[in-house]
Amino acid sequence: MVRKNEEKVLYKVRKSRKAFLTEYICGGLLVVGAGALYVMGFKSLGYVLLGIFILGVFSILLAEVSRMMVRYTILHTKIIITKGLVQQTRQNVYFRPLGFATDINLRQGRLQRLLGYGTIYLRGSDAENAFELTDIDYPEDMMRTLEDLIEQNRGDNDKEEKK
Repeated sequence: MVRKNEEKVLYKVRKSRKAFLTEYICGGLLVVGAGALYVMGFKSLGYVLLGIFILGVFSILLAEVSRMMVRYTILHTKIIITKGLVQQTRQNVYFRPLGFATDINLRQGRLQRLLGYGTIYLRGSDAENAFELTDIDYPEDMMRTLEDLIEQNRGDNDKEEKK
């Protein structure tokens, strides 16, 4: 059953895998290292190698679970920020009040800029409308998209006030 006023989803965004590059590299090295030592004949260290292998897999899985914990859904009139997997919290940030946004900033460190991900901070006229999109891919493009959506909703506000 589809609701009449249900909006079309423009983007679904998660944290970038690039933000967890350290965890992926370390986990991969542990897995490959344990496998290589086993193949080279260090079978007498069976439980140690198994422990190293499990630690590597755990590192990779933990990075994936952390990545899945935060989701951003961008609609024409709002952003829905969902945190958690089983127990979820949702924050709806509407663009209409953000029409008077005081700040929209992009923060990237050197490595983030090199890899192409970053964090967008947006603060509206009150603290209730402050939020951040953390560690997302192509943050410049997303920032432009958010600015356009805020401007569209500001224009809708102006049209309603003239009526």
